[in-house]
Amino acid sequence: MAKMDGLVAIVTGASRGLGRAIAKEYAREGAKVVVCARSQSPTGLSGTINETVAAIRADGGEVFPLACDVTDDAQVGELVRQAMAQYGQIDVLFNNAGAMILGETLLDIDPVRWKQVLDVNVTGTYMVSRAVVPHMIQQKRGSIINVGSRMADDPKLGGGVLYSSTKAAVHMFSYCLAQELREHNVAVNILSPGSLRSEGSAAIPWAQGDWHLRVEPDVVGPSAVFLALQDANSMTGQLVLRAEFGKTWGDLAVGPP
Repeated sequence: MAKMDGLVAIVTGASRGLGRAIAKEYAREGAKVVVCARSQSPTGLSGTINETVAAIRADGGEVFPLACDVTDDAQVGELVRQAMAQYGQIDVLFNNAGAMILGETLLDIDPVRWKQVLDVNVTGTYMVSRAVVPHMIQQKRGSIINVGSRMADDPKLGGGVLYSSTKAAVHMFSYCLAQELREHNVAVNILSPGSLRSEGSAAIPWAQGDWHLRVEPDVVGPSAVFLALQDANSMTGQLVLRAEFGKTWGDLAVGPP
């Protein structure tokens, strides 16, 4: 029996990179996966939601694609409405949709771009969570995984005033929401995936310097599955590093006696 048999999971930002990898992993583990993304990348990155769907179906997985801008309240509401109409439940939400501006100072970033990144990274996480939570409360169980970053609490890592600020906001949002939802048995955790070899990072010139140290997005899959299986009675309100999965948290390796 696959680990996520019988579960329905929504993965946002699923057209490429980490989102696609998580959607594929959830489907391989038996989940019915609702994948959503904008119809076209605003920054021109490669990858489409249709490619994600094709990859999942080629492996025999079940997937339900929906175009959605997570910053648009009406589109988010329609996403959740259609997911419920299709499957009648939502057990897991993986909030992956995000935007990044690195290597720019406060004076480099105009107010329009500031708002764009804030809207996707923070408001988008809030909007999709807010739409999904009532169904998880009714089910008396659920798991929300938000994508965090080490740049949220270490200014030396190069996240800058905008990206690092948004991820710090996501971290605190997650901690507070975990407290709110504990009595309803809904888990909220933060997964920091580490440096990835993704379409987004490939577009960052200075990322090429540590490309050999980065991992493929697929490596994050097992840790995301573990978090999807949690509820408030097992694990909630935690920030965990993908690199520590199986070492300090998750499916811990047991050595010889």
